[in-house]
Order: sequence, then structure tokens, then C-alpha cells
Amino acid sequence: MLEGKKVLLTGLTGRIGAAFAERFSPSCELWGLARYSAEGSLEAAKALGVIPVKGDFATGDLTELPADFDYVLHVAADVRPTSAEQAMVSNSDGSARLMKHCRNAKAFLHVSATGIYKQNSDPRFAYEETADLGGFYGGQYAPSKLAAEGAVRAAAIILDLPTVICRQNVQYGGPHVNGGLVDRFLDVFVETGEAFLPPDGPLIIGAIHEDDICDLVEPCLKIASVPAEIVNWGGDEIVDWQEMFEYAGQLLGKAPKFTRKEEFAFPNCFPATTKRLKIAGPLKVTWKEGVRRSLETRHPGIQLNSIG
Repeated sequence: MLEGKKVLLTGLTGRIGAAFAERFSPSCELWGLARYSAEGSLEAAKALGVIPVKGDFATGDLTELPADFDYVLHVAADVRPTSAEQAMVSNSDGSARLMKHCRNAKAFLHVSATGIYKQNSDPRFAYEETADLGGFYGGQYAPSKLAAEGAVRAAAIILDLPTVICRQNVQYGGPHVNGGLVDRFLDVFVETGEAFLPPDGPLIIGAIHEDDICDLVEPCLKIASVPAEIVNWGGDEIVDWQEMFEYAGQLLGKAPKFTRKEEFAFPNCFPATTKRLKIAGPLKVTWKEGVRRSLETRHPGIQLNSIG
């Protein structure tokens, strides 16, 4: 679907954006919008086969950005906003500004977050796309991502721009230095033998490998519509954090030393898979295979046991 097309990607310096760049740049004309303020970031984009363009969708600085894209993959977000206003400008206002600039695209894909769901008392509750909203995770991050969905939904209708909103759960599996939740704490476990748990109860997630996320892009673009479609991006299996690290321990041949920590109070969230399965079918990477691959990718030469 993207082959030979002119595609805009935001957030290519992040984990998901980098995975998209690596997957799609060989087959399409992939442009990467960013400020490129970090040393070497522009050169890194070029090395991925991306056409870099400097700009800032949050502030409306899009003077150097073409407007004739076939598809837009909007991944960028301010994940650590310092204030409510900054969060709204970056995540909500900016998304609408970008849609206005790219209003003639065939489809617009907006990456949201499952952290916007209102917490259910059952940690294994499966959150359908129609579940109650009102997440608290990450200070102003979750509220601003919910506001961003509202802005994107409204802009899709006003601009008549086919749109799909993809609610991302825990991504893992890449070589990125700044790894995601799973990768980051697997690194800690490898180095120290420690593994963390929430202050109370389990941590239940729908972890999804970045290879599977890339596989979802084109099927989700195909369902983009007005009003916007919404679909969960999460794994096929319910993943218990403690079980995941016990399995990693079996691979490494050492039992994890679990510690409950207040600062590890991440929200339980297993996003329901029914709608995503209809759109794209089952995923390819099981969480156990994904953990093995993550360890091998992030720690070259590591010796792992052969277990099921």
C-alpha cells in the first residue's frame, strides 16, 4: 500500500518511528518531520533512507514541509510534558495543525495510547475501543493524549480527511538506547538481577513487538475513514509482568530478585484484540519469543538457555 508513495512520518527519532523508518523507507518516498536539534539526528535520518525536513507541527512551523503526501504516519508526542499547557500544545493542538497542513492525504494515521482508558478494578480486564476513558498515567501525558484524540476526530470531520487512531500499548523489541518499558527493565535485570513490581497487585500488559506494530500500519491505513476509526495496538496474549521476568530468568539461568516499588505503579491495561484481529489477523511474535529476541538484540553475545 505504501510502496512508491510519498509518506510523511513524525517521531522518527523515537522507538516506534525509528521502526517505521527502517521498515518503510526502502519501498516508499519517506519524509521525516522533526526539529533535528540533537547533534547527528539529521544525519541519522538520512542514514535510514529518510528525507529529513525541519519543522515543528506543535508550533505550526511547517513552512518547509510539502503538503502533497499520500499518507501520514503521526507518531510524535511529548511523553514528558512539563505542564498542562505544553502537553496540550504539543499533543493536541499540534496534531490538528498537522492534519490541516496534510488535508489532501489519502489517509492519516495517528498513534495514541492505551493509557487513556479509565482503570478497571479487574487487572485482567480487556479494554475494548469503546471502553470508558479517563486514564491518569504519566502526569499530563494521558490527559493530553485523550485531548489529542478529540482534536484528531474533529479535524477528520472538518477536513474530510480519512483517519485512523491507533491506541498503542507497551512496545518492545528494538535496539534503541532509550528502550521502552520492557526493554529498559530487561536491561536492568541483565545487569543487576533485579526486577520490579508495582506496590500492590500485578502488572498486566498487552506487550507488542515492534515488528508486529510495523505489520499493522498498512491494514490500519486501509480502514481510515470519516469519522475516524479507532483500533487498539496490543499483543494477542495477556502478559503478567512477573511471569515475563521469571521467564527471562529461565533464559538467563538466574532467578529475578523482585522488589515492589512505589514509582513502578504503572497502570494495568490489556487492550482487547477483537477489532485488530479482524483488521490484520494474529500477530507473529509471541511474548516469549519477543523476550528472547529482545535480550539477544540488546545484549549481543549473551548466552540464553533453550526452553519453551
